[in-house]
Order: sequence, then C-alpha cells, then structure tokens
Amino acid sequence: MKHRAFTMIELMISLSVLAIACALIIPLSGSTTLARADAAARILRADIEYAQVRTIAHPDDPVSLVLAEDGSGWWVARSSEPDVPMPHERTGEPYELILGQGRASMTTSVDVTSKGLHGRILQFDSLGGLNGHLADPVFSLRCDTSEVQLTVHASTGFIRIQD
Repeated sequence: MKHRAFTMIELMISLSVLAIACALIIPLSGSTTLARADAAARILRADIEYAQVRTIAHPDDPVSLVLAEDGSGWWVARSSEPDVPMPHERTGEPYELILGQGRASMTTSVDVTSKGLHGRILQFDSLGGLNGHLADPVFSLRCDTSEVQLTVHASTGFIRIQD
C-alpha cells in the first residue's frame, strides 16, 4: 500500500499562490467612498491650477474658479463674468464640472463645500497668489462618511490635499 502526500515544495507553491491572490483581492474589498472623494479633490486641484496658470499667463484677463451653490461641482470663468463658464480651449465646451458626470464620473455621491472663500469665487492675482484672501480657503469634499480637504495657501497659491 502506497501513501501519497504532498511534498514540501508543492505546499510552499500552493501557499504562495494563495498569498498573492489574497494580496490582490483584499484591497479591492475596501470602501470606495474615500477614493471617490480623493478623485474629486484631485480634479478640483487640477482645475484650480489651470485657473492659476491661466491668470499668470494672461494677467489682463484673470480667471476664477466658481463653486456651484448646491455643492454639485464648479466651473472656470473669466473674472469679469463669474456666472458664465468660459469655453474650454480645446473643445469649446463650457469649462464646467458636475460631480458624478463626464470626466468626474467616478465621483458619484461627492459634494463640495468651502470655508474662507469669498462668495464661492476663487480668484488669483498675476503672481499666482489668491486675490482678496487673507486666510487660506479650505475645500471639503465629502462622500458618505469619508472626507478629503483641499487647502489653497492665500499668499502663494500652493495647493495641499489631506485625507
């Protein structure tokens, strides 16, 4: 009668494959609310940087970022017409973002609020600092119980994202 058993090498290979599979699957089972809020914060940072760079490049035609009153998104507008989204340079479409739609489709259920922002408008001066702000405005992007904050340094325009 022969007894068959697994060799030590076969057991080690099986355990290694199982460990790799677990390492790949476990992070996917976590909550996506923080990831959605973080994605929204990174898109907001990109749009703020666009407004900042465009104002530095064209100081005679400054650009502002305007938050929607209901917290559903924002748009980039000429400072002379803050209620009208300016056309995107490449597409000609209004430079407007609604959370959960278009390039922000992965940000469903996220809303944005701000503290220290004058009239929902963020405007830069010709050197990249904030125009008319003494304190650093803070944007809060929330998705269910997760929150990501984005702070714009008033004098330099430096943007920091923190979970």
